[in-house]
Amino acid sequence: MIDPTIMSPGSIMPSYAFMSENELDISSTPAKIRAMQTLGVPYPDGYDTKANDDLMKQAQSIADDLKKNKVSIDSKKELIAMIAYLQRLGIDIKASKTE
Repeated sequence: MIDPTIMSPGSIMPSYAFMSENELDISSTPAKIRAMQTLGVPYPDGYDTKANDDLMKQAQSIADDLKKNKVSIDSKKELIAMIAYLQRLGIDIKASKTE
């Protein structure tokens, strides 16, 4: 995602290098969780108080996995959040195909 042409020469996918530089802002996560609960998203009661802990555990896991593959990105960068989102999207797509 930093330089798509490394993996796919001639790729027209834009670079998302800026996401590896920008810090992820998690200050509004609790408020977002509460807002989604009012819309019917089934987060457990009190999840707003621990969501950032879960987020940071997942982010660190992704950063550690990238490091094993010789890619060093701080777990607090926006790119890590994008990877987490894409991984989740893949899981949800697989789940919907098996239903």
